[in-house]
Amino acid sequence: MPRFTPGGLDDAGWSTLLTGALVPRPIAWITTRSPSGVVNLAPFSFVTVAATAPPTLAVSIAHRNPVKDTLRNLRDTGEAVVHLVPASLAAAANASSAPYPPDTSEPAALGLDLGPMPPLAVPRLAAADIALACRLERILPIGAPSAHLVLLTVVAADIAGEVAGADGLPDAQRFRAWARLGGSAWLAPDTWRLVHMPRPRSIDASSETS
Repeated sequence: MPRFTPGGLDDAGWSTLLTGALVPRPIAWITTRSPSGVVNLAPFSFVTVAATAPPTLAVSIAHRNPVKDTLRNLRDTGEAVVHLVPASLAAAANASSAPYPPDTSEPAALGLDLGPMPPLAVPRLAAADIALACRLERILPIGAPSAHLVLLTVVAADIAGEVAGADGLPDAQRFRAWARLGGSAWLAPDTWRLVHMPRPRSIDASSETS
């Protein structure tokens, strides 16, 4: 059985190993808003529940230069809405990972409608079955160059009736969201089939998959 130690793989190798081993992973499809009002939308698959009292999510945002719009907007405004990717919007979620410039709104570019998400100024995706309004609790730099572990406190949750049980909470028989596997592999929510969607490396490529 092969064994890998920190010196035995480079950063890309560890990324391939860990994202291929820790599967499936939910996708946090996050809207943020710049101080000038531009709504950003981006998917993140390094996400989990960090605590329930108060309800807190943990999202890891990889190092980028320049810094990712989501991280910059969180630092500036302290607000975000976390969505799970519904069955019909996997291509749009993948397309939203393309390198759009900071002054471009991904929801507008991809034709995705937005709606209010009180008590936040940041809007939610209208089509998402589950939306979690969050305020920034803290940002923890990890590693060198630094990834950023972002802790988000949930202050409100919208659950669509179509995916809720009698108690109004998500019903596992009704709600199934897209998840990430390793590499370009995604897990479809209908029959948990594997679907390959390479990440777009340009805006033109993203328009081909949306």
